[in-house]
Amino acid sequence: MFSNLLVAYDGSPTSHSALMQAYELAQAEDADVTVVTVAPTVAPLAALAPVSVEGLRAELDRWARTKLDEAKAAAPDGMAVRAVERRGNVGDEIVAEIESGDYDLVVLGSRGHGRLTTEILGSVNNHVHYNSNVPTLTIDAVEAGTLSRFEGARVAGGESGAPRS
Repeated sequence: MFSNLLVAYDGSPTSHSALMQAYELAQAEDADVTVVTVAPTVAPLAALAPVSVEGLRAELDRWARTKLDEAKAAAPDGMAVRAVERRGNVGDEIVAEIESGDYDLVVLGSRGHGRLTTEILGSVNNHVHYNSNVPTLTIDAVEAGTLSRFEGARVAGGESGAPRS
């Protein structure tokens, strides 16, 4: 059913749950797995602060590499995992990675923000959902370690902008 999975990982509990579900699905489907981590942009106003923009950029890059190392280390024995590090707007970069590969499923964790917080801060899930034609599997926010065999998962598919469940 799925042969090439993309999972976004940032080290949060929900992204860790998404990673574990992606690995489980990949084993069941004998699928390839790519893990993407996005080092966020250094805010333009950071240049006005008494910090080194270059140092901040380097720290964000180190963070992204560390997260990718964590994700690869969590893979089941014998599973080859491709790691992709990107920089920029998280939603845009995940969509760019989707477009650059031949993925047939994207697995994302959801932080479970309410509607108001999502309206104010935005949502990576929503951005990926509406800017990609690849189906997404969203792992909802739950307590760490409580997911088993796709509990708490929502699958969305269809064309870009199509209503999803």
